[in-house]
Amino acid sequence: MKNFILTLIILIFAIICPSVYASPHFRAEITGFPIITENSITANVNLTYMQMGFSRLFVMASDNYIINNESPDVKIPITNLYVLCDGEQYQISNNGWQNFFIDTFDITASSQKNINLKLENIGELPAGTYTIPLKFLDKTGLTLDYECELLFSFIIEDKHSIVSYNANPVIVLSEDDIFNKQSFIKNQNDVRLNITSNTNWKLWLSTSALDDENCEYYFRLKNVSDNVLSYEQNNTKLLPNQRYLLASGKPTLEGIDAGNKIPAYITLEYSFKNTDSDNYIKEGVRQNLFTYILERE
Repeated sequence: MKNFILTLIILIFAIICPSVYASPHFRAEITGFPIITENSITANVNLTYMQMGFSRLFVMASDNYIINNESPDVKIPITNLYVLCDGEQYQISNNGWQNFFIDTFDITASSQKNINLKLENIGELPAGTYTIPLKFLDKTGLTLDYECELLFSFIIEDKHSIVSYNANPVIVLSEDDIFNKQSFIKNQNDVRLNITSNTNWKLWLSTSALDDENCEYYFRLKNVSDNVLSYEQNNTKLLPNQRYLLASGKPTLEGIDAGNKIPAYITLEYSFKNTDSDNYIKEGVRQNLFTYILERE
């Protein structure tokens, strides 16, 4: 009897005072962490709503872009965002409400619905926190409707990698070289480093493993790709247990669409010089280990 009276009061209030308003009877919450893959991002959303009649659930975006908070110029069109509900997919826009679910008739039930938000057709994204405010609407079978908001947010972590070709430079000293204190003996194989980064980056050379005290080693950058902003252009002497800034550059991404990678690389030439002493330098192969460190600028 009490439930009947309460329902009747709600019905009368809805008929007399039709409106749309935020209410504790309608909530949208993201559960768990978004799943980030190479081409998509998916988040699970739980909706709790008051069902009075045939409830119809709608969604709409508050903006036409998903924004990278750290780099506001990086924007993902809202047309890449969808609601997945009961095996069907619905595109979200900021131009109007998108209906994605109709519930069966129940006059006083508090119901729940699990849906997914899915961002599709993206490539590798620049690092940062991305956000878009969303609005959900519960249009009941009566004239009283409920609205709630949800901030869809996900984080793209820093991503850096180096792939090296001929990673250890090979320098061969012949009999003619061992007492030569004037010329540089260059490596027989230049070292190429391919760089991948979703942020502005710096590339360092570490000489922590350099321990040949009877000679001098040098490096020089011979070639760089267009997205390398600055790099060491001089023939630079290497000392043990030091870090040398080789180059810095922009993210190896172009836009936010799939297939947006652009190459970044540098080519290094190493050389050897006999020290200015009368010590005998043994002929043969010099193959020192160098460490390369890629980090966010």
